[in-house]
Amino acid sequence: MNFIEVLDTAAAGGSDYALSKKLNLSRQMVCHFRNGRKIPSDEVLDKMAEIANLEPIKVYLAAYAEKLGNPEIAEQFRGLATH
Repeated sequence: MNFIEVLDTAAAGGSDYALSKKLNLSRQMVCHFRNGRKIPSDEVLDKMAEIANLEPIKVYLAAYAEKLGNPEIAEQFRGLATH
């Protein structure tokens, strides 16, 4: 699972604007997450996991995979987020 899939699951077919309201954030911040410019805080990751009905560890692994500079390690993180 990659972080875009987490965002899409949390959005549940809705827009980034609707997701931003669920997370109590600006739409721009959600766009930054989606474009990989920013990684959400732990508090926001926990809220995403709750909204998306996903295990928090999977959400964290998917999010932090985006932050890693090593593509091989990032892919391993994504793989762990899938299991």
